[in-house]
Amino acid sequence: MINSADEEDRQEPLENQGEGRELIPEESPPQEEKSPQEILQAEYDELHNRYLRLAADFENFRKRSAKDMEFRTTSAIERFAKDMLEVADSLDRALTAEGGSHEGMNQIKKLLENVLERQGISPYDSIGGAFDPAQHEAIAYVPSDKDEGTICDEVCRGYCLNSKVIRPAKVTVSSGTQPQ
Repeated sequence: MINSADEEDRQEPLENQGEGRELIPEESPPQEEKSPQEILQAEYDELHNRYLRLAADFENFRKRSAKDMEFRTTSAIERFAKDMLEVADSLDRALTAEGGSHEGMNQIKKLLENVLERQGISPYDSIGGAFDPAQHEAIAYVPSDKDEGTICDEVCRGYCLNSKVIRPAKVTVSSGTQPQ
């Protein structure tokens, strides 16, 4: 059953709702109205700024993609070159063991050198020069009649890829003359 007191409580708020509306003004203060031309100009400016930002973002993306592609290509060539250098070393050792008289192996060596050169891979000479840790790996330090720090012998050739060392030369370095 519904109590009559409960019904009166429910109806009271409905009656008081009309009183609260008097506190809110019916009209808000008038705003400056913009002309249609000003509205269109503002929209145009916003869209133009968005276009410029998107164009700049796209240009940055294009440059970043090109740089990334170049890096990946260079890295792939470098990895392949390191593997091929092992073949070149084996071929050199075979020619040295045979005395260098086998014409077919000499032709294969020249062909391999040409292929490496086309890819920007070139050997560099070390014998007689000063030891440079960026280009050389010292495997022995031997007394000799040469000045200290001079490279006496090259055990394994060093190679560069477009002036970047991809494999340092393995060399023996002079410790100078020993006092007697």
